[in-house]
Amino acid sequence: MHAAVFVDFENLFLSLKNREELTGHRIRDLCLSILERLKERLQADKAPMVLGRSYAAFDAYPGMEVAHDLALMGFDPQYVLIGHSGKNSADVQLACDVCRVLYRRPDIDAIVIVSGDRDFIPIARQVLEENRELRVVAIPDTTSGDLRMRVGAERFWNALELIAVERKNGRAPVAQAAPALREEPVPAAAVAADTPAAAPAATGAEPVAAAAHPEAAATAERGRAPRAAIVGHIPVTWRTGDDPAVGDAVFGDRLLICLDLILRAQARHGSQEVWLSPFLKGPMSQHFSGLVHPERRAMVNELRQRGAIRIEERENQYADHPYSVIVLETAHPMVQAAIERARRREEAK
Repeated sequence: MHAAVFVDFENLFLSLKNREELTGHRIRDLCLSILERLKERLQADKAPMVLGRSYAAFDAYPGMEVAHDLALMGFDPQYVLIGHSGKNSADVQLACDVCRVLYRRPDIDAIVIVSGDRDFIPIARQVLEENRELRVVAIPDTTSGDLRMRVGAERFWNALELIAVERKNGRAPVAQAAPALREEPVPAAAVAADTPAAAPAATGAEPVAAAAHPEAAATAERGRAPRAAIVGHIPVTWRTGDDPAVGDAVFGDRLLICLDLILRAQARHGSQEVWLSPFLKGPMSQHFSGLVHPERRAMVNELRQRGAIRIEERENQYADHPYSVIVLETAHPMVQAAIERARRREEAK
């Protein structure tokens, strides 16, 4: 059995945005986490996703911040129009694409709709009438009761069960995750120009990782005022694994190379801060071209876990959402080793 997944990204984002238990977490990355785990659950149910579509106004926040990652995850971004009233055409486009799959793709047995919007009742009925499997993934208390009744409890998946985040007092899932799921890195959005003037406006804030780091605020760069006000420290929402590859020589070398790339970026821009998004899309993507996007993010996340760097959110004077920067913890042994290696390289020139 094969599945096609259709994501109303704005609906998912807004369903999570004002939930009290998610305060302090980056909502768009939790959305990406849900979608990543949804793919895993479908795989475990022997219905792998063979077609994915995501719908949002990708020229506006949060759409512009996640289009890159949705594409890498297999949820091809579909641009939707916004009317004068602020209502977009995501529902219509999603319904049209579902119908196209129903009548042109006999190899697809299951339709998954990620949205709790009442407008999807007609398309849900059509899927069932065509004798295809149907799943609706959404947040129960923001899902249309009529939609849930039409779909049936056995076809409704609670999106909160696909989230596992860390709390400040330790690891605690928002909702009990499905047993078949395992925690995976949450890719982050990366849309930015690698120029000092444009980066904050284009980057947005892409969390690498998780639970608030209270002591990090005390380690701001010495003798250098931040470029913009710090509005938060990125919390860790995923890890590279329960037992990071400590002692793995190849992985350790890659981490040192990653630190070296950060140092080079600092020198290139004359700043102690390195914007996260252009760093991932530029130096990391070019140097580690043989790795996939989540693996490159995993290295940055591992440095964060080991205390070699911190990720800070900065107030953005060009837009209404913050942007993220990487800051080196210069006293850390790994950073010291990278600095020493860079010094020897300069002396050898």
